[in-house]
Amino acid sequence: MKFLKKSNNKSFHRSIRISEELKKEISYILKNKLRDPRIHSFITVSEVKVSKDLSYAKIFINDMEDIKFLKKNILKNNVKNIISILQNASGYIRRILCKKIILRKIPILFFYSDNSLIKGIKISNLIKNI
Repeated sequence: MKFLKKSNNKSFHRSIRISEELKKEISYILKNKLRDPRIHSFITVSEVKVSKDLSYAKIFINDMEDIKFLKKNILKNNVKNIISILQNASGYIRRILCKKIILRKIPILFFYSDNSLIKGIKISNLIKNI
């Protein structure tokens, strides 16, 4: 019974390590390798969640330009366009990941918007206005 607990714990740590490595490498790719003229803002990867079998990865991104405008109470919301562009480029990103990370199978990438920072700024602005 203890052996099973160790095994599950070990795979849990492995998935965390893989998600952190994917986060680091995808951030590097978005900053340095992806040259799309439609993406003219600074994109950050806030979190990467990997499935248990490591076949899928959810990548949560923030558009720093939206956050800059939100601080001035203007909502521009380019994230939906950026997510569709990144989803179309996911094959290219996976190909680069294959060269940088040694895994049997690179997970299929799905991009999502991370609204937690934007919600936090909105709440902070509401509190300041009170």
